[in-house]
Amino acid sequence: MKRIRFFQTVQWKVVILYLLLILIAMQVIGAYFIRATESYYLNNFNETLNTQANLLAVNVEKYLEEENIPREDIDNLIRNLFALRNADVQLLDQNGTVLTTTEENKAFIGQKNTRAEINMALLGTRNESIQHNPETRQRVKVLALPIKKGTKILGVLYMVASMEEVYHTMRQINGIFATGTVLALLLTAALGIVLSRTITTPVKEITRQATAMVGGDFNGQVRIYSEDEIGQLGETFNLLTRKLKQALSQTEAEKEKLSSILTNMTDGVIAADGNRNIILVNKPAQRILGVGYKKVLGKNLYEVLAIPGEEEWDFLFKENGSMLMDMNVDGEERLIRFSFTVLKSRGEEKKSGIIAVLQDVTEQEAMEKERKEFVANVSHELRTPLTTLKSYLEALEEGVIDDPELSRRFLRVLLNETDRMTRLVTDLLQLSRYDAGQYMLDLQPLSVHELLQDVFERFALRSQQENIALQVDLPADSLPLVKADRDNIIQVLDNLISNAMKYSNENTTVVMRAHEEEEAVRIEIIDEGMGIRRRDLDRIFERFYRVDKARSRSMGGTGLGLSIARQIVLVHGGTIDIDSEWQKGTRVSFTLPLYGENEDET
Repeated sequence: MKRIRFFQTVQWKVVILYLLLILIAMQVIGAYFIRATESYYLNNFNETLNTQANLLAVNVEKYLEEENIPREDIDNLIRNLFALRNADVQLLDQNGTVLTTTEENKAFIGQKNTRAEINMALLGTRNESIQHNPETRQRVKVLALPIKKGTKILGVLYMVASMEEVYHTMRQINGIFATGTVLALLLTAALGIVLSRTITTPVKEITRQATAMVGGDFNGQVRIYSEDEIGQLGETFNLLTRKLKQALSQTEAEKEKLSSILTNMTDGVIAADGNRNIILVNKPAQRILGVGYKKVLGKNLYEVLAIPGEEEWDFLFKENGSMLMDMNVDGEERLIRFSFTVLKSRGEEKKSGIIAVLQDVTEQEAMEKERKEFVANVSHELRTPLTTLKSYLEALEEGVIDDPELSRRFLRVLLNETDRMTRLVTDLLQLSRYDAGQYMLDLQPLSVHELLQDVFERFALRSQQENIALQVDLPADSLPLVKADRDNIIQVLDNLISNAMKYSNENTTVVMRAHEEEEAVRIEIIDEGMGIRRRDLDRIFERFYRVDKARSRSMGGTGLGLSIARQIVLVHGGTIDIDSEWQKGTRVSFTLPLYGENEDET
């Protein structure tokens, strides 16, 4: 907060303003009053002096007309008639000789007074002036009044009256006025402070609360000192504080909801302003784009999304459209769907922002593609035996049934095709249970040695018939027990050995091998058959995928065996791998977890 200097506060501005108003008013009034008072006292002084002078002049006129006038009589006359204090009077004859004086120094009597004022008066001109006494340094009023008898100058009445008493009175009046002015200023300052506080104290309260509100504290209230406009302002400010607190609480709650929604939603959200600069990116969007929050914040939306042409995307923005784009995310090609919504200011056509919703639909598209392929494969697998069934049934209906030998052969074909469809439906149901997690495993401690021996005995006859050697290769030391469902693992081994013998030529060998690994036992099925091309290895576990489709169907395969084997191994907590070289053979291996000694047999 900016620091306010002491004399820049409203309180002192009000006080100083009042002081200046009072000072100016007192100065104006004082100037007028002092001038009027001074004029009054001076006029009164001059009038008194002139009256005294005229009275003396009239009374001494008869004495000046006579010769040999007793000086005592003139002195008595002057003392009796002249009542002005601090004034000296000289009476001069027509030659300018001092006849008498009221001064203590009587040495002037009988001497001529040659002052200019007296000379002018001897010529018949009344003369008066204000002068400074060089001895006392006081202002004095000098009056030279000619005494006439008609046109004859009988003498001069010369008066010197001190004006110091008048000016002393004026100084006292000025002092009283100055004291009154100071007292008025002090009272005005006090009243100004009191008055200004009635205004500034509520304003300071409001300022303090406003500062607290800036810092996020909305719990304070402005104290109400009066019911006037300032008090109403304080009440309004308190109401504003409460409303702001409620609004901010609601905004914060909505912000928390929005933040929670943006954080927990699986779709990515990018918000940009009217200039397409990114202002918000949630975590799913960062994950989908493979970038960090700070890397994209403030950047242009076109640059971040690698938009090739602005015209096409401008059309999408205007229409709130969506589109799919292939993007390279962390070195992996991903399919991203972008949905755009344009935000516009209320009552304006100008765009205020853009919301882009991002969805990584790579897995969805792959699943959709797989679903379509699955439906097509199932339809194709069912259509072939159904077509065979229909054609053979039509032949039987048309008369073949009357031929016993041919009809029996047709019925064997119908039974084989029915068994084929039954196996297909059974395999599909088993896969659907695994996909839905509706499988039940009877996990027991199993001996891998016994398990492989049982499988060996089951395929021994078939190996002899097909002239394929079947071997079991086990380590000298006994293998630890594994935790598995016996029937399910036998199904896996049956499928793998059946495939190995199916795709092997005569006079070759199929080996069943097992060895211990870390916390697991690995079982391997190795053949010397036709092998699998490298391009087919990545898809070998897909449903209905066949390397040699014609041969697989002719041998009665459904294309689901390896998929089922893979699902069974995975639900046991193991892994399954396949390695093959074209025309040299194939090795399929899978692991089963060891059975711990402290585990309950279930």
